[in-house]
Amino acid sequence: MGRLTNAEWQMPNAKRPIFGRVGIVGFGLIGGSIALAARRAWPKTTIVAVDRDAIARQAVDTGRADRAGDSLDLLHDVDLVVLAAPVLTTIELLPALVPVVRDGALVTDVGSTKRVIVAAAEATTLPFVGGHPIAGAVYSGCEHATADLFDGHSWILTPRASHAAQLERLEDFVRGLGATPHVMTPELHDRYLAIISHLPQFASSALMHVVGKTGGDMALELAGAGLADSTRLAGSPPGIWKDIAVTNEDALRAALDELIHALEHLRDGLGDGSVVESTFASARRWREALLRARGER
Repeated sequence: MGRLTNAEWQMPNAKRPIFGRVGIVGFGLIGGSIALAARRAWPKTTIVAVDRDAIARQAVDTGRADRAGDSLDLLHDVDLVVLAAPVLTTIELLPALVPVVRDGALVTDVGSTKRVIVAAAEATTLPFVGGHPIAGAVYSGCEHATADLFDGHSWILTPRASHAAQLERLEDFVRGLGATPHVMTPELHDRYLAIISHLPQFASSALMHVVGKTGGDMALELAGAGLADSTRLAGSPPGIWKDIAVTNEDALRAALDELIHALEHLRDGLGDGSVVESTFASARRWREALLRARGER
């Protein structure tokens, strides 16, 4: 699929893409879903996928991408590059993109931490706006990608002043994918995400680890829906979380300290009904606030 012809651009029923050619590096759940959502919004969008050979072939064979391979050189003519790789891999890719990205193109990412990525991008000449869609699924891989993965979800953008001019187009692109863009600094992003995303993941994984280690298969056979619901995140692939932990260690450490303090307070107050009651009452109030914020109350 080539660039749109002048006739196609001028067709009254054609929906002009924000970015005519979108290159996606890392064609897993998020990258594949971006491709599907972009095609849903702008059917004429050309998708270029960069990943390992087998994944690249699958991307083309399933119609999720028009062109694919394992070389960054495939991105020489795209209008938007989306880095959808793990955080540390994204950092390694940034310098390699400098001789590839054409003038006028924009680079963004979907990493779950932003300070280290944005700093690495600023050390290059790339026109870069950091990004993070607050959406995902327990299962990874392009085969689980869906066009509606981002519908109704937030998508955080972390531009520096030098690249603020490109922000409006990227916000429009995010809206077209079904998400709601929010702009903030990389520092604020990492502090908030440590609390609302990284801490729940670590708590869920630690809980499942403890339950499985102490109870074993016999105890799990007796478990009800409560354990399954509270440990859903424990099914997340561990690889990406290593990168998140090392690139947001200070904020995550502070969040974990608060959780540990709360658990210790509960443990030490097990014989004091007021401690249990006050903690559970506070949790219930904040749970209701969360549901209201999500429009579920």
